[in-house]
Amino acid sequence: MTDIERKKLEELVAKVFTLAYELGTNVDELFREVRQLRFETKDKDFEAALINLEHAFFMVAQSINILKDQTRNAITSTKKIA
Repeated sequence: MTDIERKKLEELVAKVFTLAYELGTNVDELFREVRQLRFETKDKDFEAALINLEHAFFMVAQSINILKDQTRNAITSTKKIA
């Protein structure tokens, strides 16, 4: 790995972590709104739909965590070479 490649990867890692943090925060806020709506509804069909939506938010959060883990793995490989 060249110094240019290493520098580019470090820049990408910084961008990924910034994006992941912002996206995670926004997803968490929306998740809380959906969850609150589910707790307030009396309609069982609507409640079921909101549970499915909560699950989708959970899957997005898991994907963000995987993205961060893989980003850490990529940056770790540069430290082993250096």
